[in-house]
Amino acid sequence: MKIIKPNFIIIGAMKAATTSLYTYLKQHPDIFMTSIKEPKFFNNLNKDSVFKLQGKGLVKIKTMEQYLNLFQKAINEIAIGEASPSYIFDKDCHILIKDNLPRVKIIAILRQPVERAYSNFLHAKRADQEKESEFEKAFTEENKMLKKGIKTHYYLEKGFYYKQLKRYYAVFPKEQIKIILFEDIIKSPEKITQEVFKFLNVDSSFIPNTSKKANVSGVPKGTLGWIIMKLRKKNLMPNIEFSKIYPEFIVNLILNTIYSKPKKISNKLIKKLTKQYYIKDIRKLEKLINKDLSIWM
Repeated sequence: MKIIKPNFIIIGAMKAATTSLYTYLKQHPDIFMTSIKEPKFFNNLNKDSVFKLQGKGLVKIKTMEQYLNLFQKAINEIAIGEASPSYIFDKDCHILIKDNLPRVKIIAILRQPVERAYSNFLHAKRADQEKESEFEKAFTEENKMLKKGIKTHYYLEKGFYYKQLKRYYAVFPKEQIKIILFEDIIKSPEKITQEVFKFLNVDSSFIPNTSKKANVSGVPKGTLGWIIMKLRKKNLMPNIEFSKIYPEFIVNLILNTIYSKPKKISNKLIKKLTKQYYIKDIRKLEKLINKDLSIWM
């Protein structure tokens, strides 16, 4: 039997529309995406048994055999891939990916780092994994907590994209790396998705359905919202795509019953934290990926 390997990976970043891109790519007839959206294999590879990943309660994929089994249902697809946003932050993944899949194409979506952190904060609150009520405090006191041995969500650290991506550029030719800005895929999802199709050498005239929003953050409300939050915390929430089962208005009704709209982060706070923590990293990143990031600053 022919062994089928992935030829592209979406490595992240977290809370930067990777689920949306996964959904769009999955619609293309020449693209195969794993049914498990986040295999996280290279996070697990060569890690000891006490290593734990945050996320939904999936069985760990720890062997190459288990990983490659995810792709064996591909038939005649040209592009074969997976999306694990945790790969970008893990300091070992770039080498593990290079050693096992040297010709694989790398796709990363980057989001304004403070806005990304706030979305991450809302996600953690929704899953009852964040006790701090104030985002700025959770963000700025991260280092203090780490020194005390207290687990954090790395809101601050995950925004240093230059530090993370330079590892990939060090081991992969730049021709194998595609960088997308979150702002662009939100504003022009069809255009950006078609750029990705070209990058993956599949028919770029295909137009996916980009109208449905994926992984939108919200604040739990009411009894049902509280129950869902506790299920998420204990990783008991199943991976159900309700949009495949119910019409859109029913899905919206369910979401509006469970979640209320979160408070928006102020532009003043975004500018303050960006200036204080990220300006140097953003300027280095601009040169690395050859993109103007003035919109972030």
